[in-house]
Amino acid sequence: MKKRIIVSSFVSFIVLESLNATEVRLDEVKITTATKTEKSIDGVSASTVIITKEDIEKVGATTIGEVLEKVPSINVQLGRFPHPSSASKGSVSIRGVSPNGTLILLDGKRLSGETEQPYEMNRIPTSMIERIEIVKGSMSTLYGSDAIGGVINIITKRDLKDRNYTTIDLKYGSNAYSKARQKNANFTTMGNIDGYKYKVYASTLDTSSFKKDKNYSQKVINPQNGTPIPQHSQNGKSGVLGVSYGDSSTLNSVGVALEKNVTDSLTLGADVNYFNEDREGDYIGSSQQIGQNGMVLNTPINSKDKNHRYDSSIFVKYDISDDLSTTLRYYTSIYKKRNETKAINFDSAVSKKFSANVRIDDVESITTYSLNNSNLLTFGLDYRKERRDSAAINKNPQSSEFVRKEIEYKAIYLQDEIEFTDSLNATVGVRYDDISNANNKTTFQAGVVQKLGENNKIRANFSQGYRSPDIAELYVVSPLYKDGKRYGADVIFPPFKTNSYDLKPEESNSYEIAYENNFNGFISEFVIFRTDIKNKIDLKAYGTGGTKYYTSENLDKVNINGLELNLDYKFTNSFESSFNLTYLDTKDKSTNKELTFTPSISAALNLSYKIIEPLKSNINIRYIGKQYEDAQNKEKIDDYTLVDLGLSYDINKIFTLYGGVDNIFNQKVDTNADINVGTYYFAGVKARF
Repeated sequence: MKKRIIVSSFVSFIVLESLNATEVRLDEVKITTATKTEKSIDGVSASTVIITKEDIEKVGATTIGEVLEKVPSINVQLGRFPHPSSASKGSVSIRGVSPNGTLILLDGKRLSGETEQPYEMNRIPTSMIERIEIVKGSMSTLYGSDAIGGVINIITKRDLKDRNYTTIDLKYGSNAYSKARQKNANFTTMGNIDGYKYKVYASTLDTSSFKKDKNYSQKVINPQNGTPIPQHSQNGKSGVLGVSYGDSSTLNSVGVALEKNVTDSLTLGADVNYFNEDREGDYIGSSQQIGQNGMVLNTPINSKDKNHRYDSSIFVKYDISDDLSTTLRYYTSIYKKRNETKAINFDSAVSKKFSANVRIDDVESITTYSLNNSNLLTFGLDYRKERRDSAAINKNPQSSEFVRKEIEYKAIYLQDEIEFTDSLNATVGVRYDDISNANNKTTFQAGVVQKLGENNKIRANFSQGYRSPDIAELYVVSPLYKDGKRYGADVIFPPFKTNSYDLKPEESNSYEIAYENNFNGFISEFVIFRTDIKNKIDLKAYGTGGTKYYTSENLDKVNINGLELNLDYKFTNSFESSFNLTYLDTKDKSTNKELTFTPSISAALNLSYKIIEPLKSNINIRYIGKQYEDAQNKEKIDDYTLVDLGLSYDINKIFTLYGGVDNIFNQKVDTNADINVGTYYFAGVKARF
């Protein structure tokens, strides 16, 4: 028997834990991301998705990307960072807001890395995850910049029980042509020894490249003025390259966490996480032949990455009284990226321009005070410093010397959770941010939840958001991006730009109203939402041929309207179903064009059936509608439907076998929309003891 969780957006593969639906009330499910306090999901006014560890195990997912691509209203897009390898990386966008507006947290902490976080989808092993909390709509009142579209908080396992236990998980998969192979091994042990709560995990993930043939025709230009050099020895050469749509990679992760209740009132904790990563792929890019003048465009290149990240944090929680408690936390995230890019067809210099050192330091204080039986106040102070040393922001496009840029954020926020009656509650919050590279900003949020008897509920939410320009949008200098070059808004580099552009922060107002009904175990929810974005940051193209370049500019106004329908029904203790339909209407009001990579319609159907007691099956069907890939709305990507099958068999209380087939019918997907390796088979074994 299972516990049912309904949230404002259907999680297409949600697994309901082993409790009877009639014995467990919805308000017993707790969430922390929406208010930074442990709150009943039944009283949260914002749209929220909870993905449990059982959900993840059910589909046999290895990485976060494999989980999130099956969550409706979340679009997995290809990366937009200015390197040819963006074709094999993914970013996530919530409800049509750009990937830069989705804040990804690990245990509530930001991660240093690439702009738009394209690698993170494959860096966090699912074996270490307790649950994923997704809050849709702006969360800037609690989290500041970058949360204009929503927050994805990945919460790792941290068992607080006295029992010690260990899990080992081994998995192998490949597509139907024995390509895109994936080997994964995970180890986790946790428990409590003499009052010290501990967790140790280790993971290794090895993938082989998935490639598709692509024609290329080389062109040589003068990099200073863009004029063609037809007499160059490499000009006009053409051929076919197997372009990587998924790097060959090896990723090793390890982490340790400790927590101790020093007294009944005082708790101390610390954790350390480390990973190293090797990646390699072949792409169509640009390079300069040694001993020759001119830049060779549209030529095969090889890209290699050696990346490392070190994360650490400490916290102190002190319960001053039953009504008053405070938590102080410091964390740092240090990322080192070393990229080498070299031509394949000719002898070229090794470009290290896309290497970087990135560091985030954050100190946050959160105090909660129960003013009375009806008001819970949360007061927070936050200081964050982000530093990026990179050659990609060096104004000299030929230089690999690092240039440093820093941004400081100082914030203060206050939130009040109000319980007017047993059936009516509200949440109100306000935040003030002082930002070193943008104007100071105040944001406001208010939401209300009204229960209409035992089986009905209505909720409404309003929230403001903002996002200050990131370092790439302001300062990047890339010799090749798509069919031209790319420059940050603050870069002055004639003849492509003659003056800098005053890039303003994005600002948004989000509105949402939802109605939920539970009738004899049939749960339905209908959500209407709207997001108005002012000064949305997007890329704009200028020039033609060798003088073409892209730069970041503000769109005057963008409107996003949407509907979500969620249905959930348990036919028997062995058979249950879930369905979601999401509609998006996006519009750039200055051009009256739709936003790119925002399908108008997406839908998902999930069917779970327990064949016999130890054998479970799961079928997931996802439909992604047509979407534009260009801002001019000239090229539309076809719609597609993917069908996945998962099976698991409990041999005994210790061992479980699992496996499945993704994309059973080998549906072809446009590589401009998503990375798809065709029919994919996987199998694994998990041990718990």
